[in-house]
Amino acid sequence: MKRSIPASGRRDVNQRAGGFAVSASRTIAASAAAAFAAWTVARRRAHWLSGVKLTIRHAAAPKSVRLTCHDDGSDIEVVITARGRGRCIVVVDHTRLADAKMVAERRHCWKEMLAALKHYLERPA
Repeated sequence: MKRSIPASGRRDVNQRAGGFAVSASRTIAASAAAAFAAWTVARRRAHWLSGVKLTIRHAAAPKSVRLTCHDDGSDIEVVITARGRGRCIVVVDHTRLADAKMVAERRHCWKEMLAALKHYLERPA
């Protein structure tokens, strides 16, 4: 699929060389290892990220996970950064999206999904 650059020679907002992209982040009161496991263990991922079929392409514990979304073949990169004792920041970068409409949809979805991840990891034991 060939992507076109507008006549002005500049890309649209959220457009990159390989398509459109959206990023989202969330600070979570959990360890980086727990957040990593929530992404990489299918049984745990099903608790907070339901209805999305993903394939893990690469995982570097406990810092990053690269996935492919089965719905549209887009790429997802998750970076997990420890922030002190028992806290981390989870950043999701979703790339190779088809258009700006998809960016808006995925931005909304990731906001909800990261809130669900936060709720799942911060729930009382």
